[in-house]
Amino acid sequence: MLTQFEGNLSCIVEAGQIFVIRARPIDDAERIDINFLTGKTDEADNVLHLSVRFDEDVVVRNSRISGKWGAEERGENLNELTAPNPITIGEIFKLYILVGDDRFNVALNEHPYCIYRFRMSISDIRTITITRDVQQIVQVDHRQVFPAPFPAIQFDDPVHAFSNDVPKHFFPGHVIIITAIPFGNPRGGFIIKFTENGTKRQALHFNPRFDPLYVVVRNSQTESLEFRREEERSGGFPFVLDQQFKLAIGLTESEFKFSVNGSVFGAYAYRNVNQLNILNGFKVQCTNGMQLEVTNVDHINIGVPDCEGFESYSHPEVIIS
Repeated sequence: MLTQFEGNLSCIVEAGQIFVIRARPIDDAERIDINFLTGKTDEADNVLHLSVRFDEDVVVRNSRISGKWGAEERGENLNELTAPNPITIGEIFKLYILVGDDRFNVALNEHPYCIYRFRMSISDIRTITITRDVQQIVQVDHRQVFPAPFPAIQFDDPVHAFSNDVPKHFFPGHVIIITAIPFGNPRGGFIIKFTENGTKRQALHFNPRFDPLYVVVRNSQTESLEFRREEERSGGFPFVLDQQFKLAIGLTESEFKFSVNGSVFGAYAYRNVNQLNILNGFKVQCTNGMQLEVTNVDHINIGVPDCEGFESYSHPEVIIS
């Protein structure tokens, strides 16, 4: 089954940040394209284009500026110990892109691969897309490594079906829009969890549980990683198996707000002071044979601290540019 990913970043790209992407090609893959774009329109500039060409056994690097592609890099600037294409069809690969002062430093599967010098301003990057022959996308993290790591946890947990870290803390008025499709065992569920920097403690545990409960549990963890007794379950069940949903999560000064497919679903009050300063982003865990295919994650700051009107961004017909 083919999938793809498209999403707007949470903040401006700067030197000292790193992108971590993990994905699996389909078994007969010919090509995967990973793009760092200035926006979602067809006319957007492509600041960094990484094209994995299995049929040519090479990873092509390029940029598109003002509608024109530049000179491709294929053998240039490769690490002397790397293969032209170290990615194996059908196996999950890991891509690291460290943003330097004048170049991207690219590593594949834990080994240095190449450098790619900037051809335009990195501060113009707004959107990441992953397209073509992709079967599974499990990680699209944006982290900071200099001058201080954020989030502090820098490991990949195999229990997570998807990860979307951010490199800086959030501000009130930030909205995260997740587009996804649940499938698999109808008696399973999935968990969207926001952890706190430097710990595994969940500031938000958002857990839709399908047949037979059909309930969305919201909770958080104490310092001892125990779930609180006062979990919340009200609000109904807006999710349907095998049907795409759009979930908007609004971050206010005091609470998480939720909206699904254009309708407000509920809220969950922060349990810690200065909660937004220590949120890493979110991770997804699936339970009891259910799977969640995340196709879009868009970050937007609507400029309204209480996120009034945020539910409109979750409407299926609203296009987030």
